[in-house]
Parts: sequence; structure tokens; C-alpha cells
Amino acid sequence: MLAYTVRAREYARRVFRSVGYAPLVFVSLDELVELGPDASMLEMLLVGDAPAEDSLGRPVLQTVRQLIGQQVPLLHARLARDAAPSAPPTDVATASPRYFGDLCIAILSLLGAIGIDKAPLQLTWGDYTLDPARRIVAFDGRQVRLDPVAFDIALELFFRAGQLVNKRTLTLMLPPNEQGMERRRIENIGSVIKELRSSLRLRDLHGWRLETHPHLGYRLVQTENRSPEPSTTGTVIHWLSEQVFTPAV
Repeated sequence: MLAYTVRAREYARRVFRSVGYAPLVFVSLDELVELGPDASMLEMLLVGDAPAEDSLGRPVLQTVRQLIGQQVPLLHARLARDAAPSAPPTDVATASPRYFGDLCIAILSLLGAIGIDKAPLQLTWGDYTLDPARRIVAFDGRQVRLDPVAFDIALELFFRAGQLVNKRTLTLMLPPNEQGMERRRIENIGSVIKELRSSLRLRDLHGWRLETHPHLGYRLVQTENRSPEPSTTGTVIHWLSEQVFTPAV
């Protein structure tokens, strides 16, 4: 993959690794050029947040296609609003994922198009299983559906478990220039953290504790407490803006 932003690179790397691939990661066209004829041997290529032109004035997507040839499947994932427009060139598949689950769907669709079928992604840390496509967190017989901002923050904390993560880092891993409710959620990460601690019971109850370190950041810590065998399954709890409700049956 060729990624022009940290968010595109980390998100794509996580998706590919989760489905069993260790992707080659390029950060510039020049690195892809160095492959020479071997570039046409790639199984597929994802380009993340490509600008229309690079610093040398080269049209990025057109140049990539010339380097890898016509046979290599090519996907441009536009996570940032200022990435190259999705229209040209016509031989490049495009997707505009805003959140991690959207990128999962786009990558799995591309893999399926080239004959590599993968089950929907599920990521597990101890008692917690995260389903990015549906934005559901399952634990202790519960299924909690989160809004996209809360889910991606939770995902970032699990991926960085044990690390102190500040607000700036969390913000960089969320969509830039978001609008409406999502924008307000991103601007109030502290409130989202409180909701996650409550809705996901990250209080030493099921093997994880979500800590707040004032003026420093947040840390998700694995503990020795583990859940007993769940007694119920299948209930989906929707968590949004400090309200929990169970959908009518």
C-alpha cells in the first residue's frame, strides 16, 4: 500500500494484518518506483489519501497505474476530504471511507473482487470482540452498538493497549473536517471516554480498565479480572450520547 497520511497508513495496515497479510508499505511514489518491474507483480495495491499531484508535480494515481501496469487491482481510499478527487483515472477503483469500519468493507470488497473471500472482520482483545463493519462491541453476553466516533476511539485504545494516548493522537485518527454531530463528538473526546468506560464496563470488570490521566491522556490497561461465562446472548444495546436503549422487538 501507498499511504499519504498516518491515518490511512495505520488503518490500512491494521485491516490487512487482521485478515492475514503483512503488506508492503510505501510512503512515496519514489519508493514504488524503486521496485522497478517488480511493481507489476503486486497482488493488489491500495493508495490512501493520495493528493492529485505529489511534490514533484507528478499525477499520483496515473503514475501509480503506469508503474504497476493494468493487471494489478488498484484501490484509492479517500479518508481525507482533501485527497485527490475520485473521478480520474477511470481504471482505479475508489472508495471514500470515513471510519475504520468503512475501510474494512472497502478492502474486503476489493479482495473479494480478485477472488480472495474473507469473513467480516472481528478483532478480539481478551473478553472483548469488536466488529468494525457493524460498530458493535461484544463482551459478557452483551452486544453494544456505538456511534462511529466512539467506536473508532475504542478501537484506537485497544490497538494501543497499555500506552498513554493523548487527545491529539486520538483526534488524528478520526476524520478531519467532520460535520454535525460527529464533529461535536470529536471535539469532546473526554465525554466520549466517559461513555465508553460506562457502556463497555471498562472498570476492571471484564479484564480491562480505562484510565484518565488529567492533562496527559488515556490508557486502556489489561487487568486480571475476567468475565464469568455469559448467561445471555443476543441483546444489542445502542449507546449514543449517554443514552442506552434496547430496540423494540
